[in-house]
Amino acid sequence: MKKPKDVSDLAARLTAGATTPLQVAASAAPNETVSIAAPTGTAKRSSVSVFLRLPSVLHGRVADIATERTKQTGKGVTVQQVILEVLERGL
Repeated sequence: MKKPKDVSDLAARLTAGATTPLQVAASAAPNETVSIAAPTGTAKRSSVSVFLRLPSVLHGRVADIATERTKQTGKGVTVQQVILEVLERGL
C-alpha cells in the first residue's frame, strides 16, 4: 500500500488549526456596533421538553388524526401537534 503524500504537511496544518485561537472578523466600519439577534423560533414562546410514552392504540389514533389533517391541509401535521392541540383544549 502506498504511503499518502504530504501527510506531515497535513498533520502540521491540522495541529496549527486546532491550537490557534478563533478570531473575530473585523467589521467594515471601525466604530460600528454589531448586534446579534436571537433565532426567531425561540422568541415565540418558551417550552419544556416532555418524554411521554403512549399506549400503541392511543398513538395509532393520534397518528390517524395527524395523517388526516396532513391530507386536508397539505402541510405536515405531527403527532406532537395533535397532542398539544388536545391538551390546550382540555385545560
